Amino acid sequence: MKIIQYLALALIVATGAKSNEQFNAIQYVEGQWQVVTTFFEDGKWGTPSPATTTVAERALGGAFIRLNTPIPFPGATFQFEMTLSYDRFNHVYRVAFLDDLNGYMDFYTGQMKDGILTITNTNTGTAFPDGNGGFVYGKLEIQPTKGGFSLHAYTSSSTEGPFASYMKLEFTAVAKDKADGK
Repeated sequence: MKIIQYLALALIVATGAKSNEQFNAIQYVEGQWQVVTTFFEDGKWGTPSPATTTVAERALGGAFIRLNTPIPFPGATFQFEMTLSYDRFNHVYRVAFLDDLNGYMDFYTGQMKDGILTITNTNTGTAFPDGNGGFVYGKLEIQPTKGGFSLHAYTSSSTEGPFASYMKLEFTAVAKDKADGK
């Protein structure tokens, strides 16, 4: 029995820790943030929403990064939860999105290129129904900015695109003294 336990422990160590270089490449998402949401309407960016505050932190022993923030939509505000991970076995980033407005869980997968994490739900089977028998497919670009990071959302009625701007979230770091309540 001890040999089996030793082999199991050796296998866990040999496959690597939860944390890895690819996952650490998105650690810029961690922190306390002011979030401003802006929608793309009528061919231009609309009025930015008032800032909300959120915290993004490692979860489940550091295996994931999770954040939960209110997102003001026209006519409603919903809680938006995003959980990021890197699947080191299949070499792909995975992001799960949940909201309390629709009670919907959406999955995105993708890759990092030139510092931009580009993920889509075009092949995950979780595209949102458009109400007319079709689906709304999403593409997201998450990247670091000078004061934090941004999430730019695009939508399309086709898995191949074209994808049009829909919404952007700008995350700006909360000053340390504000985070400490000073």
